[in-house]
Amino acid sequence: MADFIEFPGPVVFELLTKAHADMPAQWGLMTAQHMLEHLMLPLQFSRGMFEVPLVTPIDKVEKVKRIMLMSDAPLKRDFDAPFLKPGLQELKFEGFELAKSELISEIQAFLSFWEANPTSVFVHPIFGELNREEWYLFHRKHFTHHFTQFALLG
Repeated sequence: MADFIEFPGPVVFELLTKAHADMPAQWGLMTAQHMLEHLMLPLQFSRGMFEVPLVTPIDKVEKVKRIMLMSDAPLKRDFDAPFLKPGLQELKFEGFELAKSELISEIQAFLSFWEANPTSVFVHPIFGELNREEWYLFHRKHFTHHFTQFALLG
């Protein structure tokens, strides 16, 4: 999966240092701050901070997981997450720099959690139950997707 950034690797933090509030999106409605805050949500439910409902029919989970997550395929552009309300989500942080700092904290919390709890399993709303390796893969693809959206990656 050479097309995806290493997660969690130094490149994630390096690219975040290059991120700025007025970066335009190459597609979609999000602002740069929306993107940062959006990346926090799966970092939280991927370590069990709250549960999310499975929206994929149970008999389709393995196929969807294989095609969308376990393959070399990138995440689709303009994908509407069926577990979020339509449109832009309300911003939670006062500004871009605070959101960036909080995202870095969320990444660090994710890493600490999985180091201490390597056998945990949590539900992803589309892919069903994911283990540590699968969550790392999801975040690789998800960060790559949004960093590409804001031209942090080629």
